[in-house]
Amino acid sequence: MKAKIITTAILSIIGITVCSIAVSSYNHVSALEYTTTYNNAFTLLPSISVSLSSASLAGSADLVISDLLPNTSSDSNEIIVNVESNNSTGYVLNSSVGSSTNPYSTYGRNLTNTTSDNYTFASLDYNDSKESLTDPNTWGYSYSDQTVATPTWSSYSGLPLYSDTTNIATLKSSNTPSSANGDNIGFKIAAKASITQGSGEYTNIINFIAVGNPTPTSFYDAFVTAASQPGSTITQLNGYYKMQDMTADICGAVDLYDDNSHIQLIDTRDNEVYWIGKLKDNRCWLLDNLRLGSNDYSIDLTPQDTNIAEAWTLPRGITSNFGSYTTAQINAAYKNSVPSDEISQRGNWRAGVHYNFCSASAGTYCYDSESGTGNAEHDVCPIHWRLPIGGNNGEYLALYSIDAYNNYTGYRNALHLPTSGSYSTQLYDWGSYGVFWSSTRFGVSHSQMYYLVVSPSSINVIAGAQRGTGQSVRCIVNNQ
Repeated sequence: MKAKIITTAILSIIGITVCSIAVSSYNHVSALEYTTTYNNAFTLLPSISVSLSSASLAGSADLVISDLLPNTSSDSNEIIVNVESNNSTGYVLNSSVGSSTNPYSTYGRNLTNTTSDNYTFASLDYNDSKESLTDPNTWGYSYSDQTVATPTWSSYSGLPLYSDTTNIATLKSSNTPSSANGDNIGFKIAAKASITQGSGEYTNIINFIAVGNPTPTSFYDAFVTAASQPGSTITQLNGYYKMQDMTADICGAVDLYDDNSHIQLIDTRDNEVYWIGKLKDNRCWLLDNLRLGSNDYSIDLTPQDTNIAEAWTLPRGITSNFGSYTTAQINAAYKNSVPSDEISQRGNWRAGVHYNFCSASAGTYCYDSESGTGNAEHDVCPIHWRLPIGGNNGEYLALYSIDAYNNYTGYRNALHLPTSGSYSTQLYDWGSYGVFWSSTRFGVSHSQMYYLVVSPSSINVIAGAQRGTGQSVRCIVNNQ
């Protein structure tokens, strides 16, 4: 599998200067100021970078906190932490104190005198939540996400140590790339000093760490990885990867993102191009009706390109005397037609070829109407694909049980189901119903197979249909 790409940018403020103010009460704070010249730029793809600026002091990188009781609404100027990233899945911005090479504690320590507690600023506890700093000789931070419509400031708290893997201070979590000029997050540091606090320079390290979220593995990534393995014969045809090269391993390597993950693949048997999707059942589905077949010629199929055990010929299509149980029949007259009620989407919702079940099963389930046992083990789907399992324990129903698809619109849009009708002596229910074969016999009936039926307003995943009618075929990657 392809390695996940994670990019990280770390920007540290090193050296905090604290000048104490001799006052007669605790309702004043020290003035904090610091300067940073760090502004890291990264050229990784995807890239991520972090920079700092002052929100209030134009042209300056200094921050001076006013000598008031610190509170999150009015205590000080603020620093702007700017994150720029083109990572398609976004990033997380965290903050901490110390570093692997400078393992300072959470205390701000006086550079010239460390002999007493009067020469340290203790951090608030990590889990503290204070609107104001009430304890003397303490410091804390507050932040505000400036990318939201109504930014608010967090209560003050302390930062975890750089080495702390249990506690994390997350300033922003995004699942999308940053805006064109980066995302701004306001950050404030405040400290409260007592009248006995020692003057001098105090130091610690505050880190801003932006980490790109893992890049999901797409179908394209999974095919590239599989093609690079020793002995692989995976290649492209006409600029597409092939349906016949799809495997359960490739499907399993693909990550779900944007609800579904999609790719176009080509069927080597007739060079038809189809949309494929990995859905939330973690299975890979054909999102177009199968269009294999022609009314002008037959097609020879082999176990190398089709889900069959031995060579078989798909007959040329017919437009009359349709409805046999024992003879393979197809009608390809409407294979590229779009029912009038459909909205153009992936695959253009084309009707595809209509197959009776003898042809859908590639000539293997061609019993008369009074016989037939078990389910179809072979079919006209490409090698490594098969008809979905139907019925109460089937894959059509399992997909429907998932929350995102447990409704008419969600299910129909996920599978891109056209109302492609059915064929007997002529085309029926065009634009009103779409019917899709499964591999599963309908209950105890010898004459029917389970199928999926869609109308303009409803879905039925456990209906049964006569094997002699011509219906649409969908395929699913064989993981058995």
